[in-house]
Amino acid sequence: MASPSAARPARRRGFRELIAVVAVQSLGNTMSTSFWVVYLVSPPQDLPFSTAVLVWLVAFGLAMVIVAGYGRGRPIPATASMTVGLGAMAIGHLSFAFLPPLAVVVAAGAGFGIYIPAFWLPLNILLAQETTAANRAGRMAGVTATFTIVSVAAPAFGGLLAQAFGFRALFVTAASVVTANLILVRSLAQRDETHRYALRFRAAGTRTNLAFLGQGAVDGLWFAATPLATFLFTTAALELGLLFAFFSLAAGAATYVLGVASDRIRTRRPFLLLGPILSVPAALGAAAFVSVRPDLGSFALSVGALSMTTSLAPSFIFTVLVDRMEDSLPAVSATREFLLNVSRTAALGASVLVLALGAGVEALYVFLAGAVLLEALAR
Repeated sequence: MASPSAARPARRRGFRELIAVVAVQSLGNTMSTSFWVVYLVSPPQDLPFSTAVLVWLVAFGLAMVIVAGYGRGRPIPATASMTVGLGAMAIGHLSFAFLPPLAVVVAAGAGFGIYIPAFWLPLNILLAQETTAANRAGRMAGVTATFTIVSVAAPAFGGLLAQAFGFRALFVTAASVVTANLILVRSLAQRDETHRYALRFRAAGTRTNLAFLGQGAVDGLWFAATPLATFLFTTAALELGLLFAFFSLAAGAATYVLGVASDRIRTRRPFLLLGPILSVPAALGAAAFVSVRPDLGSFALSVGALSMTTSLAPSFIFTVLVDRMEDSLPAVSATREFLLNVSRTAALGASVLVLALGAGVEALYVFLAGAVLLEALAR
């Protein structure tokens, strides 16, 4: 006779539970990562911006290497991988609280670099498995919107925490939230969720590959340009937190509304094109505002608009590829993540070089305007 535990049906982790994981993670991460570079360039750390931003270069470069390792086809349990990623992320946050600044660049960069593939590769698959062609764009946009809208409160809360109790309290709190998410992920563990990842560039298609490279380049340029441009107007933790929150709110609301609209009319292409088309004038406007440095309000509006427009295409690019390769989700997730981190690393490295050669931050927004056009190639 089968034991009661064997006869009991397996508990299933659904879309709502996965959204809860995304929400908790966005809260813990964004309240801290929004201030990583701010902390490193502030007294008494006083690292040059070109050194502080290397934390992201280390992260994206390491993530690229790890994704390539995942893509060798070994079976990897989803929960175990996500646990490793969240543990590495918690250590990354704690490194800011207890290590000297140069050591932080390496330790936090390594923590984030492990976290990106170890956590997001399996989570993206689990989320995609909870969609159908009839609701896919809305649900995937809902994931993006959850991350960004929760991130509206997170930077503001982080700024308040840093202002009231100092940056160490902020980083320890963020590590605690990420650790709580680790416990949540473990409590929702599913034994049968094991994936074999593969890099399948030919199956994804040249145009979609280029679109992912464009998306990654936009990410890399954004990580360099926006903190540096923001420092031109304010270095106060609370003001920065509110400014970053504004960017997130603009991005999340637009992404979700268009995702639902895409599912209702059963087409992706117009919405995919909308983001790049709107992003070019927004990026050039941000470059102009930074160049003339009018005031904080005008800058917030221009970069908020850019944040909103650049958030539109990425979820649609992923949705289009899942539509086409629904039977190969591990390959979709790994191929996408590898290309994103290759171009994030290249764009961020190029940004550091351009700034070192004497160009202003406005040049990065001009390059972003070119990179975002690649996203329109997805099919």
